[in-house]
Amino acid sequence: MRSKKLEVQPITEQHLMAESTGARTGFWRRQFAPTVTRPQVIFDVVFGAIGPILCFVFDPIVFRSGMGDPPLLADYRNFVYLFSGLQITLLGFWLLTGPGQQVWNQLIGGMMLCASIFCLGVGLVLTPFSLFGLFLYGIGIFGFTPFLTALVYLRNSSRALRAGKAGSAGFAGVLVPVSGIVLVAGLPLLLSIQIQLMVSRAVTEIIEGDPQHAIFAAHRLAPLSFFAGSELDQIVNAYSSATDEKRRQLLKSCYQEITGESIENRAANPAD
Repeated sequence: MRSKKLEVQPITEQHLMAESTGARTGFWRRQFAPTVTRPQVIFDVVFGAIGPILCFVFDPIVFRSGMGDPPLLADYRNFVYLFSGLQITLLGFWLLTGPGQQVWNQLIGGMMLCASIFCLGVGLVLTPFSLFGLFLYGIGIFGFTPFLTALVYLRNSSRALRAGKAGSAGFAGVLVPVSGIVLVAGLPLLLSIQIQLMVSRAVTEIIEGDPQHAIFAAHRLAPLSFFAGSELDQIVNAYSSATDEKRRQLLKSCYQEITGESIENRAANPAD
C-alpha cells in the first residue's frame, strides 16, 4: 500500500498580509467592524438597554425628584421615556435579527443614528451635574452612561447603514435614513404632546369640574398616571388649599383612584 503524503500548503504573501492586518487592527476599528463578537453583543445589551432602564429607575434628579429638589428636565420626561423605549425595542430587534432588506437596514440605521446623537446630547447636558454628583455623592458616575449608550447605537447604526449600502446611492440612499430619523423622533414627540394634553385636560376637570366629571376624569387619567408626574401635584395643591370639605373629599378620592396612594402623605411630603 502506498502511504499518503501530507499536503502542506505554502505560506503565501496573502497569508502574511492577512495576519499582519489582523494584528494591526486597532480597538476602534474592531468596534465598528462588520464582524459582530459576543463581547460586543453583551456590551450592547448592557449599555444599550439595561443601563438606560436602570438609570431611569434610580434617577435621583434628572426626570424624577429624589433629592428634595425639582427634577432638572421634568418637562421632557415623557418624550425621553417614549423615545428611549422605542429605541431599546429597535436595538433588541436588530440584535436578534441582524441585517434584512436593504430599505429596512437603512431605515433602522437612521433610527439608531438618531438615538446615538440624542444620547450624546443628553450626556453633554448632564456632564456638569454628573461631575458634581461624582464628587459629592458618588452616584454621578451613572450620568456618564449616555456616552456609552451613544457608542452602542452608533456602532449598530454604522453596521445597519453599511449592510444596506449596496445598490443605494445619491438622493435615495440619503432619503431612507433621514426618514428613519424623522420617524423615530416624530412619533414619540407627537405622542408625548397628546398625552400631555390629555393629562392637563383631565387634571383641570378634576380640580374645577363637578363630581361626576371629576370622577370620570380620574378614571381616564389612571392609566396615564406614569406620565402625569408634576400635573398630579396640582391636585395635591388644590386639596391643601380647599376649604370646602366635600371638594377635599372629592380630590382625595380622585387622587386615590389615579395613583393608589394617599393624598395626605403626598401633601405632607411635597419634595418626594
